[in-house]
Amino acid sequence: AEHGVSATVIDLRTLVPLDTQTLLRESARTGRVFTVEENPRLCGWGAEIASIIQEEAFGALKQPIVRITTPHVPVPASDQLEDAVVPSVARIVGEIRRAMEAHRAG
Repeated sequence: AEHGVSATVIDLRTLVPLDTQTLLRESARTGRVFTVEENPRLCGWGAEIASIIQEEAFGALKQPIVRITTPHVPVPASDQLEDAVVPSVARIVGEIRRAMEAHRAG
């Protein structure tokens, strides 16, 4: 809310078993889905989450699912370099805002 964005955060403590019921319920309630992960976009768990939601709740979505990930590079061991790679609050908020604005303009 500090950045003008409110969100429902679903912290998936485990991927197996996956709480698909919560994912689908909240996707349908909000109509928007953004996944955030500290993995590269390619083959990340966010792709599986997006796939499940697309298959089961597509009609409820107001816009395409957005996946916020690290670039396709190894995560550095240095804290400073890691901070440049891992999605930050500012980057997450910025990507959400861009997606929302693109949807409104579209």
